[in-house]
Amino acid sequence: MQQLFLDFPKLEEEARPLIETGAYAPVLSTLRNWKGWPELQLALIGEPQSGKTRLLRCWAAETGGAYLRADQLAHADAAEIADLSLKALAIDDADKVGSGQNLLAAINLCHARKAPILLAGTVPPSTWYDDPPDLLSRTRAMPTVVIDGPDEDVLRQRLEDACARRHLNVPEDSLRFLVEHMDFRWDAIEQVANAIEQTRGRAFTVRSARKALDSLQ
Repeated sequence: MQQLFLDFPKLEEEARPLIETGAYAPVLSTLRNWKGWPELQLALIGEPQSGKTRLLRCWAAETGGAYLRADQLAHADAAEIADLSLKALAIDDADKVGSGQNLLAAINLCHARKAPILLAGTVPPSTWYDDPPDLLSRTRAMPTVVIDGPDEDVLRQRLEDACARRHLNVPEDSLRFLVEHMDFRWDAIEQVANAIEQTRGRAFTVRSARKALDSLQ
């Protein structure tokens, strides 16, 4: 039997700071108040690319807990889950584990050890699984926090971060133009950053930024 691998994230000193405004403000406040969660459980709900994974990893690092992907939990067996030793647990894409029994086992493990557990998904937890019945009752009662859509300020910060990860130095006037004309959707951020990277001029001028957006039409 292979041991279930857990990722214990460490905050990197050089990592860009979390965005604490707009849609992220109430979410971060709730995550940092984990000692006050009912039953020490919380579901984090957000659209794809809304930043759930980074929030989970940061929360796990700050609590000294572990980060687990849905596919890892899906392939674990009951003994592996029962043998886990952890202070806190964050499960990414908990709505895609596939095995409701495995997710229930992880929730029960944390409950028995009084360890907080943070589950991420794209829809409310009450819709994740129909069985086993114990899981359905747990998820229906689970408190949730939702990442709302981005406002202009958050969109600009996220786009700037996406460009920085691609080593793209986009001037402020180009960033302003892009944010004013791009779609206000989480998944649009990476699309625009990819378009900038592939466009001649790489949005160093507003004209080049316009070409990057035009390429997405």
